[in-house]
Amino acid sequence: FVSSNVDIASFPQTPVFIEIASSVQQKLPNSLPITSYLVKEHLSWNIRSLKVSFELCSPIQIVCNYLDAYDRHEIDVRDIMFHGQYCIKKPLPDKRCQDLITKYFFEGNADSISSFRFVEIFVNVLANQLIRLSSSTYFTAENLKFKTKKETLLRTTLVKALIDISKEFAARSVKTKTAQLESTSDDYETKFEIVQWDASNHLLVCFTSQNPDSICALYREKNKVPDNVKEFLKSQYMAGPSKWELDDYNQMEPNLLLEKLECLARRTMYHIDLPPYALSADNIIKMALILLRARANVPVVVMGEAGCGKSSLIRFLAKVVEVNYEPFNLHAGIKEQDILDFMDKAQKTADNGELWLFFDKINTCNHIGLLANLIAHRTLKGKLVHPNIRLFS
Repeated sequence: FVSSNVDIASFPQTPVFIEIASSVQQKLPNSLPITSYLVKEHLSWNIRSLKVSFELCSPIQIVCNYLDAYDRHEIDVRDIMFHGQYCIKKPLPDKRCQDLITKYFFEGNADSISSFRFVEIFVNVLANQLIRLSSSTYFTAENLKFKTKKETLLRTTLVKALIDISKEFAARSVKTKTAQLESTSDDYETKFEIVQWDASNHLLVCFTSQNPDSICALYREKNKVPDNVKEFLKSQYMAGPSKWELDDYNQMEPNLLLEKLECLARRTMYHIDLPPYALSADNIIKMALILLRARANVPVVVMGEAGCGKSSLIRFLAKVVEVNYEPFNLHAGIKEQDILDFMDKAQKTADNGELWLFFDKINTCNHIGLLANLIAHRTLKGKLVHPNIRLFS
């Protein structure tokens, strides 16, 4: 009840939920006087809050069934199948999945992981590769045993490499500056930094698209490739391990780099005319990183100085992958309705197949909240966007 002099008003006990946008050091909520009178409940990180799908073909079940077999040392003796007569019949329970994610993702990364977003990236990227392993006829446990004429740990080596790479893939974008976190400084911007491109070898091990039974490895420097990855690549070399040599992408001719990219990205074999583009070891790795995120339906944000080639890189990659590509150049004069009209047209186009949408110069637009929900959460005005749409900015 609220009273004023002789007037008394009764208000219904209806809960009201107001979402306030995130801001550095919570400056926005702190600027609203009413928030100081509200009871605050701090939501802390807890892996037990992870909701696990019970659909056998969901990314979390694919990943956790492989992690379960890996944890029990069964990867090399049995195949993990999700279709057919010998497929897995029963999904893993919540707690087992949570424990496996904790053991194989959080160990060594606990200080830098603060969001379920990192878990989602790890799971989606890893599941995209593991489902290809399940579909491979070459990498079955029985076939590898027949090929090598003995017990082999090749599948364990491959799965470990995929786990490590997916783990690094999810966690390497932003790192905690430990020394600054331990200091007494309250400057939020000094506590985190974007990992520089040259700070990592960007090792990638993934299945190729043109030959689903083949594994491709990409890296910046060959002398930094782990021994277990070298041994695995050597084992699948058809001419024999004695003639195998690790590729040096920094010395490779552009036409050979293009062959590598097409093998990784294209599902077709016929010749296609591509626009002129200067391929290098660095940008082929960048394209592979973008492609893995796109196929796992993970948002892609490309950062760099104006004119460094971000737009041309994504445009060329879309040509290689043979998908529809639509750029949208943003600026301060773009209205919200312009974005809605663009997305409405894109939703209809996506009915015909995969569509890549690139929002260029997103930092110049006044509607960053709308675009953030679209790119990070794949929602537009509270509704999910078409599943065939891949989002880039």
